[in-house]
Amino acid sequence: MQTIEKVIIFIEKLNKMVGKASSNLIFVFMFLMVYEVIARYFFDSPTIWVHELCGYLFAAYVALTGGWVLLRKGHVAVDIIYQYFPKKVKFTADIIVSFVALFMFVVLFWQGYKFAWHAFATNQHSHTLFGPVLWPVKMLLPLGAVFFILQIFADLGKIILDFKKGSVQ
Repeated sequence: MQTIEKVIIFIEKLNKMVGKASSNLIFVFMFLMVYEVIARYFFDSPTIWVHELCGYLFAAYVALTGGWVLLRKGHVAVDIIYQYFPKKVKFTADIIVSFVALFMFVVLFWQGYKFAWHAFATNQHSHTLFGPVLWPVKMLLPLGAVFFILQIFADLGKIILDFKKGSVQ
């Protein structure tokens, strides 16, 4: 097995592991919302932290599952025209789309990192009664971008290997 194939397998396993683990955050989210409803309506004792924490958990859920969804080809694809392309045109389109996505996620990583670093350097807190520090949730943006970038590289590697093997004519 070539080195590039081993790297692709590693990236895919990493994204699958992170994606599956992160997808379980939705259950924590649901449990906390049920807890809030019970505390509010049955015990007349609402919390000051559940809604905000759920927002942060949902941000983690969205940010950290992106690479896994890309691996599974679960993002919206408009292939009405694409399905009729010959293999070489599909190959070219896949390469172009991958580079555009790579550019976008590198910019997202760069700007998200600046955003998170500012929150860390200034010890930024939420302006709510709960008032947690914000850098951990802001760090989810560049972290999620990293998993997405890795999966884009893995997909590019697969496209190139398919081309080398001659399956694109």
